[in-house]
Amino acid sequence: MTLTKLKLLAVTGVGCVALLGAAYLVPTTPAAPAAAPDPSAGAGNANAPVDRVEYVGVGGSDTKYPTQIESKVGDKQVKLALTGAALRKKVIVNVYTVASYAEEGVALNSADDLAGKDCVKQLHLVMATNVSGKQMADAFTDAIRQNYPKPAFDTEVATLNQKLRAMDLAKGDQVWITNVPGKGLQIDVVGKVSVAIDTPAFSKAMWDVYLGKRNIGEPIKAGLVSRLK
Repeated sequence: MTLTKLKLLAVTGVGCVALLGAAYLVPTTPAAPAAAPDPSAGAGNANAPVDRVEYVGVGGSDTKYPTQIESKVGDKQVKLALTGAALRKKVIVNVYTVASYAEEGVALNSADDLAGKDCVKQLHLVMATNVSGKQMADAFTDAIRQNYPKPAFDTEVATLNQKLRAMDLAKGDQVWITNVPGKGLQIDVVGKVSVAIDTPAFSKAMWDVYLGKRNIGEPIKAGLVSRLK
């Protein structure tokens, strides 16, 4: 797998699954780093852009993502590369942007590879509007259930629901979703809540929300893997 540094796709449109629904594909162009979200605010994961990194913008939003970051996952410092990004838009309201990162040097050639590989990988959401905890919890639950009907992951979904419903998300809030190899899922809403779900298979279920067979929209899926080839 080679991760290019020139092409990024953004996604907009009307959703079909709560806040996480389908969208339309829109091209975007590289943008200056000045307005980039601060990845170093990653809830203790020490997510930060590497030196002299390129930034890319997401069309339809002010968010810009670094093409490379360095994150501390467990006791390991890892360099990750951007695989793509998208904008989630509901009707005329921008809900959030999302970027996908994967550990450098790992062979990834497709959405299936990215969803299924138990390597260090992260999804970075930057909220573009205010969203209640209930809305976010319901959206993720409904999306997960598209691929994994009950009773699959009942305990894990209940834990996720409980944590998300306990807080609201405001414009500018950042959410880091991290796959910890061999362990499971770590979700950090920066400055608000952190939840660890030690079920490796549930981590794949979370990536399948965006990249699985019954994902939240093929254009979103395409955007998040647009830098893989």
